[in-house]
Amino acid sequence: MKRRTLILLLGGASSGAMSVGTGAFSSVEAERGVEVSVEDDRDAYIRYEKPNDGKIVEDGEQVTLVRVRNQFGGSQDLALVGVEYEYEDEDRKDDILRDITVERYDSPAAPDETLSDEDFTDVDEDHVAIERGSTNGNYPAANDDDAFGPGEWVRIVADAHVPAGDSPDIEVTITIEGVEEGISAQLFGETRAFTLTGAEDVSASQTPTVDFKGNSGNAKLEGAESEIPTRVWYRDVSTGLEHDTPHLSNGQIRKQLFSGSNKNGKRIVAVSLTDLNRTYVREGDDLNPGSSECYDGVPETESEFNSDTLSACD
Repeated sequence: MKRRTLILLLGGASSGAMSVGTGAFSSVEAERGVEVSVEDDRDAYIRYEKPNDGKIVEDGEQVTLVRVRNQFGGSQDLALVGVEYEYEDEDRKDDILRDITVERYDSPAAPDETLSDEDFTDVDEDHVAIERGSTNGNYPAANDDDAFGPGEWVRIVADAHVPAGDSPDIEVTITIEGVEEGISAQLFGETRAFTLTGAEDVSASQTPTVDFKGNSGNAKLEGAESEIPTRVWYRDVSTGLEHDTPHLSNGQIRKQLFSGSNKNGKRIVAVSLTDLNRTYVREGDDLNPGSSECYDGVPETESEFNSDTLSACD
């Protein structure tokens, strides 16, 4: 895998192509030739960050692999269309990064602004190719629905399953395309290398919990030692409130329930851990009978989401 490789493709009569082994673009000129100059990422047209480099992570902890800001002026929208990841030890058999997802921030934010996890939403998985190793250039076309404009951010997150005491080196290569006008024919590729270290396992068994992922409509099961029985309630834009009774393991729940485009338009609003007699309900949803997210009790019907069936956890 090439490190820090950037490719510029320009169409039309004045087309040109070059591969630059360096950082992100800071200026581009396309008349009868191609001119590229390079600045630090903070000054470049595309800002890359790897906020969790060197972090010690718990098993199953969600980490941000790469965070990207569109720093073009005007109205140039970009779309992240490809994610390729690999470990320095390419023969490594265990995949320590799981449930890799691209998320988009819901509004522009300054480089030094704190980004709230609750304000990231999932990018449609059909609009981005994610592969260990190489996608062989098979990226979907840039889609305006998941584009991020000037001043806006996208990030790549994953659940890290790093063995205790292990410190693997990880490389993530992302590909970004312009949307519609402006630099629509340009393709950016960039690799970032970083390290995660698995925390030593010093804790006793945990009690499973459910964490709702902000505005993304997803939820995550954490702390389960194996698959556990659940009742999952979700809102479907086509059919309304539905529920299912799957056995779930740690990780993103929507990805375990649905595959491919079937995830679209479905918002997880409540999850009951039936063996624990406990239910987690998304804050602000009509199912929530109070101001908590955690309740003792397991409703079996929509009408049982009330204070008679559910009492807030201690």
